[in-house]
Amino acid sequence: MEEKQAKVFKFKDIFQAWNHSFRFHRLMISGIAYILIGIIAFLLLNELFRMPKNISEFYNSFQIVLNVFSVKTIIGIILIAFIWLIARMSIAYSIRTEVIDDEIFVGWKDVFKFWGKHLKTFVFYVLGWILIFVLIALGHLFFYVIGMIPYVGSLWLSIMYLIPLAISVFAVLSLIILFFTCTYGAVIVGVEQESAMDSIISLYHLIKDHGIYIIATHALSWIVGTIAFCFVFAVVQGAVALTSWGAHLIMGKEFMKITIPKFFSFLHLMFPGLNMGWGAGGYYVIPGFIIGIFLIIIAAVTYSYMFTYMSAAETFIYLSSQDKFYPKRKDDELDTDLDEEEEESEDEVEEEEEVEVDVEVEEKDKE
Repeated sequence: MEEKQAKVFKFKDIFQAWNHSFRFHRLMISGIAYILIGIIAFLLLNELFRMPKNISEFYNSFQIVLNVFSVKTIIGIILIAFIWLIARMSIAYSIRTEVIDDEIFVGWKDVFKFWGKHLKTFVFYVLGWILIFVLIALGHLFFYVIGMIPYVGSLWLSIMYLIPLAISVFAVLSLIILFFTCTYGAVIVGVEQESAMDSIISLYHLIKDHGIYIIATHALSWIVGTIAFCFVFAVVQGAVALTSWGAHLIMGKEFMKITIPKFFSFLHLMFPGLNMGWGAGGYYVIPGFIIGIFLIIIAAVTYSYMFTYMSAAETFIYLSSQDKFYPKRKDDELDTDLDEEEEESEDEVEEEEEVEVDVEVEEKDKE
């Protein structure tokens, strides 16, 4: 078998994020993620800041504060974080497959395969973090409950003080590392494709060993990403304005009859050069609706480009912070599948031999 050659990434490779962020499926992953996040955020804000119907409700507007901590809000925030997590994992996996495994054509099929194979990793990754903080809380609770005993408790806490202090240090460190969960934690899962707990442990090691490098390069990537976003934004805005100008020039009044549906009126804010009517009814709402759908997809991809770029940059930051990576070739997967099939066939043969031996023993006993 051909020996695998290790891939080593350096600081300069971080700037490859510009190139690798311009992949259709990566842009669409970010766009779909932003559409879903936008819908959830709209529903949460609509519920949170709904206008009071009368004076009595106005005086009870402190309900807004209570709504912030409601079950719906908490579930909505968790869903948003989960969507971000999955989107970043998918982009990181796509980049890893291309730059390490030398797979030139990486598309939706590969991403869906990754989702299916590592869906349980997504779930256990979240549960793993919950378990860590539950254990931290139980550790504190153990020492403080005993500390509630009169006379004995204060002596107990003074003797054992360093242990709850160490738990508190770990808790603060975990809170800091939790800040990187939806970014570099997602990248680790996408690149390494390890189990959930291994990925969490790798995130602790990453921040502990390369924290300064991660923060410095992340800040630099934000600056470069902002410039890249401004460039993409200007190109898309100019393209929409030019399309409308050209259509208006050639089609004339026929183009002016096309109207964007009223519920798509926000597109005029996103694309000031759209130059199309909105809100009116009639036949021309149908082509306006179709154009509106396309513009929503384009807007989602455009406005989420910063997310796409930073996901790519975070992947290369992680790659450059590690020593080396070995490609995972398809031959290895086939060998693994063949080994599993051979093991299964060997187990079946052993079971058949055991059954034959048992039958022979029974026949001898009868004789």
